[in-house]
Amino acid sequence: MVTRPRPIATFGIGATGGSERTASWERAPGTSPLSPNSVDPRALQLLALFAQQSKDHALICMDPQGIVVGWLGVAEEIFGYRADEALGQSVARIFMPEDRAKGLDRYELQLAAMNSRSEDDRWHVRKDGTRIWATGTVTAIRDDGGALLGFVKIVRDRTDLRSRVETIELQAAALRDSRERTHLFLKTLGHELRNPLGPVTNAAHIISRLSADPHVVNALQIISRQVAVLTRLANDLMDISRLEAGKVELELKRCDLRKLLTDAAQSLANAASLKQITLSTVLPQGPLMVDIDESRFQQVVLNLLGNAIKYTPQGGSIWLKATQAGAEVLVKVEDTGIGIASEMLPRIFELFTQAHVGPDMVPGGLGVGLAVVRQIVELHGGTVQARSGGAGKGSEFTVTLPAPRADAGLVTGFSTTPDDEVS
Repeated sequence: MVTRPRPIATFGIGATGGSERTASWERAPGTSPLSPNSVDPRALQLLALFAQQSKDHALICMDPQGIVVGWLGVAEEIFGYRADEALGQSVARIFMPEDRAKGLDRYELQLAAMNSRSEDDRWHVRKDGTRIWATGTVTAIRDDGGALLGFVKIVRDRTDLRSRVETIELQAAALRDSRERTHLFLKTLGHELRNPLGPVTNAAHIISRLSADPHVVNALQIISRQVAVLTRLANDLMDISRLEAGKVELELKRCDLRKLLTDAAQSLANAASLKQITLSTVLPQGPLMVDIDESRFQQVVLNLLGNAIKYTPQGGSIWLKATQAGAEVLVKVEDTGIGIASEMLPRIFELFTQAHVGPDMVPGGLGVGLAVVRQIVELHGGTVQARSGGAGKGSEFTVTLPAPRADAGLVTGFSTTPDDEVS
């Protein structure tokens, strides 16, 4: 009796019970499907079927000169050429004319020959002349002796992805252009607002010297307060574009932050008293040294205090606090005002963001002040955060600055006595 050797592997596709297709495998005795020293014939069969049946990838086999010897997968669907039209032709025909002029088709093969593979993400051209964005790789194939046998180019059509990317890029460019125009408008508006403020201030000063009538004095005080408000608004409008463009340079100086905070609170004490708001400072008893640009940081504090006064109902309370915690100096502005809705907190420092105000309150400004605050604080290497329990539950804004690394004052305590109240 003659025993026939069994094949190393077989892959059968047949019909069982009608049209059902089945596959059966048989491995030769003593062999392992994961043997590193041989290629399992089943894998070769699967690769051959993958090349025939792939619905996503084109597989282009080439000789060492880049002549197509295999046109597999969805190569015809992607590039429009039938196999008989592609075989024997140079792969260069699927490259864009400008890329062929630069020799990129040859460079791609040369790079793969040197590095075993090269990546290929570029525009290609179909038979009908339309462009497609193809991504993939080119792999150099060599025999056991290292001789170059050819190349395999695996390509996937991602024109849809590229189109989405280009759309996003165009939208981003349009947004940048719009933002630049907005900043230019704000800067111009700031100038236009500030230009007449000087003459108004001078006129008010002249009138105050000509008349001591209480009604005139009261009117001049109103004018003075409103001019101050408009001046801060004009400065904010001009600053925001310069800040976001990185055109603001700080003149850092080591100073005791307590004096700056006290001066800021005193400058707004009258505005607070007009609404019967209690404005208190809670500051350390010892020096609180920081490295800041005093005029810029004063702008931060005035913005935060001004907002607290604006959004705190009559009879409310505001606290301006400061302390040192380790290597950080903290400045807090707390109020019993209208609060901030939870959905507004993540974007409260964005340009033109305005919180909803109650029906009995004057609407807010342009939504510029807090954006300026964030930019200035970040220029100082610090951070600013907002917290609120929600509508009607007040707000807390915390500015964190790095404490000086040398000669920093040691904070031993702080005072919360009524003597600190700003009158």
